[in-house]
Amino acid sequence: MSANPASSLQGQPASVPAAIPEVEAEVLRAIRDTHFGTVEIVVHQSRVVQITRSEKVRFDAR
Repeated sequence: MSANPASSLQGQPASVPAAIPEVEAEVLRAIRDTHFGTVEIVVHQSRVVQITRSEKVRFDAR
């Protein structure tokens, strides 16, 4: 099995580390909790090492 992400495009799944569920939960939580803004995910050597969330607060112009 190849760790190359492109291999999944050819019908072969890419290898997935066992520790993914906790990281996935944090990424999804950051996305769900951000109404207007950005979620930045920093990856080093194929591992998520940082999640930064920036949120905009908008006020109605009325």
